[in-house]
Amino acid sequence: MKVTHRGARAAFVMAMFAVGSQQVGAQQRVVTPAQRGGQPLPETPYILVTAFHAPTKQLAVEAADELRSRLQSEHSARELFVVTKATVEATLRSSGYPVDSALGVGDLMELAKALRAEYVIDGTATKAGSGNAVRFSTHVLIKTGGQTLTQPLPSADGKDVGDAAKITEHAITDALKQMPAYRDCLAALRAGKNDDAITKARTGVAAYANAAFARVCLLNGYVSSKTAPPDSIIALANQILAVDSTSMLALANLADAYNAKGQKEKAAAAYERILSLDPNNQVVRGMVIEYDGQTDPAKALKLVEESLKENPTDVPLLRNRWLLQLRLAHYKDAIASGEELVKTDTASATLDYFQRQIGAAQSDSNATKVLDLSQKASQRFPKESSFPLLLAQSAYKAGQLQQALDAARRAASADPKRLDAWKFILVTLTDLHQPDSALAAGQQAIAAGVPKDSVGELLLARVAGPSLKAAQASKTRADWQAALKASQSVDAISPSAQSNFYIGVSSFQVATDILTNDVQTLAKSKKKEDQTQACIEAKQAEDLLATTSISMPRGGSVDKNVAAQILGAVSQYGEFIAAVKKNFCK
Repeated sequence: MKVTHRGARAAFVMAMFAVGSQQVGAQQRVVTPAQRGGQPLPETPYILVTAFHAPTKQLAVEAADELRSRLQSEHSARELFVVTKATVEATLRSSGYPVDSALGVGDLMELAKALRAEYVIDGTATKAGSGNAVRFSTHVLIKTGGQTLTQPLPSADGKDVGDAAKITEHAITDALKQMPAYRDCLAALRAGKNDDAITKARTGVAAYANAAFARVCLLNGYVSSKTAPPDSIIALANQILAVDSTSMLALANLADAYNAKGQKEKAAAAYERILSLDPNNQVVRGMVIEYDGQTDPAKALKLVEESLKENPTDVPLLRNRWLLQLRLAHYKDAIASGEELVKTDTASATLDYFQRQIGAAQSDSNATKVLDLSQKASQRFPKESSFPLLLAQSAYKAGQLQQALDAARRAASADPKRLDAWKFILVTLTDLHQPDSALAAGQQAIAAGVPKDSVGELLLARVAGPSLKAAQASKTRADWQAALKASQSVDAISPSAQSNFYIGVSSFQVATDILTNDVQTLAKSKKKEDQTQACIEAKQAEDLLATTSISMPRGGSVDKNVAAQILGAVSQYGEFIAAVKKNFCK
């Protein structure tokens, strides 16, 4: 029982209601009832009417008295027994309740239980117009299992209390026409006869067009049968809500049916209506947040923030706030909320948490926070390569190349096949002017399982390519030799058309320089030692041109015109080399 007033005496009141039940039962068996028809039968339903909700206590009591009297005059005690005013007031007094004040629904149902009343009238009386005109707004309440069900009745506008009571009595009588079928429906449900229950419930609806109770039983039959399609449940739930907008059962099933159809927004709206009726229901609140989070994250965030005012350390709420802020791109707020989350619950500092937080800091262009989070994450998850890689990027941007290299190596150690970690290592090594170390690192990367093509492309761009450009700029033999060495080293690691083209160009340029600057001069000399040297260098140039002849066809697709020119020159140089060898290589 939910006590709406006199909270400290709730347990005492409950006990008194129980005592009152025993006393009243004995009293009703010996006292002649005010109703016609003699004593109620064992199966006769009782109906309870207490003081209405009203602006004055006088109107509250008068409305109840008139309705009670009207019910007694229109119904035989064997058909519908009206709990007498004397019995109601005696029980209320013994329980410490005033007899001229309306009870809340919870107290009404407990009083009904004590007095064996199957039906309870929850009424409101208000002045309506001039003179004695009043309006009655009433509901019939019943208890089924642990649920209190409501049957709203049409409002009754009367010229006075008696007239309004007369109209209300007719409405109650009409509403109770559904009850025989409702009881049969319940019995069928309890017996597991769902189809029979559905049939009986429909009979109840036919007996009273606005039947809420029969429709509730019909809804239970649909749900229990597990065969009714979502559209049927939605239609029936909406019918119930049209009669009783506060039906929790209808709202819950409406939400489930919408959810089954994938209509998340409508499901969320149903849960929101439940929450408005039961604002302290944390389970429903969580559902509303979940559904709104999918369809209207701003609305969900507002609800979460309101909930956190009451429960500031609730971890699921803190997590929901953080996730919703991320979704709404409120990055600064999300970072702060995430930090509050892990401060409250250290277990929330998961890999996913750090990845999302770092992403938020990056989106917020907060480099300092990215670095701070990456350091913490790297310490907590040493086997996760993404965090040291972020540290490497931060250090590289800051010009701290050695720190960047160390962090990139940690990333490659955590995930040996991670291409971007090895790329970072190779780039940083070349920036540190350590091409030999870069070539060695390339071999390590391939050995670890990184694709050769990817490593080769990077080494060409960062090692062989720059060497070739330097040689083209200086046109010195030493630089062309360095370019040839770099290109051959890259080709040994990852051969490609580009690396062969670089080798072909470099070897040809070194051979050309030897032949034009050394061999031609030496060949003109009369000195024996110069002629011998001419032979040696001619052979050296011949070997280089052989390399050109092998590599350039493989790399000719890079630049067909250059390849054709070089190969044409190779054949011309061949005649000159043959002559030098014939004259000086004896």
